[in-house]
Amino acid sequence: MRYLKDIQEPGMGTWYFEIDNDGVAYRQMVYHDDAICITSNRKHEQYHFMLAEHPLDAQESYYEEISQAEFEELWHEQLQLSMEDWNRTQSLFPVGTRVEGYLEAFFPQGTLVNLQEPHAVGITDTSVLRSQTPAEWMYPRCRLIAEVSGYDEVNQWVILTRAEVMGSQV
Repeated sequence: MRYLKDIQEPGMGTWYFEIDNDGVAYRQMVYHDDAICITSNRKHEQYHFMLAEHPLDAQESYYEEISQAEFEELWHEQLQLSMEDWNRTQSLFPVGTRVEGYLEAFFPQGTLVNLQEPHAVGITDTSVLRSQTPAEWMYPRCRLIAEVSGYDEVNQWVILTRAEVMGSQV
């Protein structure tokens, strides 16, 4: 992975990206001038799940390569701010629990699922979902049932298996 920083125009904040060798973003943070930070692992009321949709060209002059340690320090600060919500989410969704939610977004890591509790986000394998789900059901807001199999501590997501899209929308 590579780590980039981009200082936008005045008022647009500072953007941080974790990208793979093809430029695909896996994690992203935007620190605004007013000290508000938007991270890709949490749904924002205005920006939804903010993650670059197209590969980034790290050679562009406006990107500055930063160390993994610098990125991780900033990411860790944001995780700490949501630790109370994360602990609550884990207690609400223990491993083995069957859950219901709805499709939210498609990320390189998998399909994000709204677990219908404040700040509770699940993730499941997109390729498995696509292999067993009609294409017309693979859209945000389609209902899904799944089983909790673990936790992604890096993103504070609930890992879901045995996911089935129900076809109806919430």
